Amino acid sequence: MRPVTEWGRGSGDDMVRHEATEARAPQGRRPRRMSPHQRREDLIATALRVFAERSPDSVTPEDIAEAADVSRTLVYRYFPNMTELRTAALRSAMDELAPMLVPPSDLPLLEQLRTALRAFIEFADRYAPAYVALLRGGSKVASDHTESVIDEVRDQVLRLLLQRSGIEHPSPRVLLAMRCWISSVESALLIWLKERPMSEAELADWLLDQLLAMLGASGAGEVELEALSAGLDPANT
Repeated sequence: MRPVTEWGRGSGDDMVRHEATEARAPQGRRPRRMSPHQRREDLIATALRVFAERSPDSVTPEDIAEAADVSRTLVYRYFPNMTELRTAALRSAMDELAPMLVPPSDLPLLEQLRTALRAFIEFADRYAPAYVALLRGGSKVASDHTESVIDEVRDQVLRLLLQRSGIEHPSPRVLLAMRCWISSVESALLIWLKERPMSEAELADWLLDQLLAMLGASGAGEVELEALSAGLDPANT
């Protein structure tokens, strides 16, 4: 017997109605017949579209089924509960974001970071309801799984900062400053998405100024300061 989950209880009649609907449905927005892999990816893409408009906290299985133009039972077949679907959607979104955070290496370092910041701001803006829900304290969207995926992005940003700045052996102070800056970017975006006190470009420039100030006040060693001044000083771009 199929277990009852938060998706609700499925039935054979549901499947019959769904297959009949598929047979009657007009051709249009998406293919009605998909391979299992295509169907799963389509459901994830649908969830991302819904999460871009509404907080995942408020999205129900019925919402996903309606947006994907399928039965709730079919959604249940691929994702037994909302936690699995949210995590899969987040993973897909992070896979989309990862290459955007790697700017062309032939740009001056300051422009590389500015380009990556603007890409991240645009990404957070595109998925604003989901972004806010993921980082908001007490949200039921946040979980150990989602936190793990977000940590991967934070680690990627930290590696990018170290690699592109030329600091091969960062001191604990520099690492702490960079990690604190990454956290400040997340916090600033939460405020910006709510209040919009400046443009995306102005926000990116402001955040870049914060990075320079935090690194300058980090108590970095002589070798680190030399690498930072050569790579991050606006006068050298």
